[in-house]
Amino acid sequence: MTEMPVQSANHDAAFIQVEKFNYAYADHQVLFNVDLNFHREDITALIGPSGCGKSTLLRSINRINDLVDNARVVSGSIKIEGVNLYSPEVDVISLRRNVGMVFQKYNPFPRSIFENAVYGLRVAGVKDKHDLAEAAERSLRLAALWDEVKDRLHESAVGLSGGQQQRLCIARAVALQPRILLMDEPCAALDPIATARIEDLIAQLRGKFTFVIVTHNMEQAKRIADKTAFFYKGKVIECDDTMTIFGNPADKLTESYITGRLT
Repeated sequence: MTEMPVQSANHDAAFIQVEKFNYAYADHQVLFNVDLNFHREDITALIGPSGCGKSTLLRSINRINDLVDNARVVSGSIKIEGVNLYSPEVDVISLRRNVGMVFQKYNPFPRSIFENAVYGLRVAGVKDKHDLAEAAERSLRLAALWDEVKDRLHESAVGLSGGQQQRLCIARAVALQPRILLMDEPCAALDPIATARIEDLIAQLRGKFTFVIVTHNMEQAKRIADKTAFFYKGKVIECDDTMTIFGNPADKLTESYITGRLT
């Protein structure tokens, strides 16, 4: 089985390439000829109305949609450094270790904070207590949560606030040291204060991961994203630097959406 390629030093070439990608659930096609390039260490926001295919594309990058009945690639490809993720030779477990995912609704397991942080490592077969402890601290620090929980690591994760639970889910995702982090509306279930903490955290993690983030929050996309892609009815209308998309969009549809005239 093909492992994910080792990290390349070329930061200019497209890291993730989506080429003429068409995707369907049974007979219902939801993505149409999607062409997108994601560059290493960029934060790319995917925006657009509900049901326009943003989350489907996101979930196709780590093949979590494989778990959905009748979900299928119609044609096209998604590649990471030239490796087609849908090739039969690709090791999906290896892929998902390299492509972490954070969901809209924070979903810590009903276990301790520590066990949540090291869950992926245990699944990967790591048993050494010292290695697990180091990894837990490292990932919780990366998620800006360590100082808040270091004295109660063995308490239940469900006792944390919503914002803390979402940061714990980020810690769980980064514990395996992925190269890519996918986030599907990571702040949608959070209050403004918790949202600000997550956005600050993403800013602090800039340069450590390649981010692809689905968001309905236009201001959030402007605050955190290097690039923004606008989706409409399963198609990419345009993708450009975030300030260009919001300041001088090339397409009238994009302009209508970001000004609130198109929903």
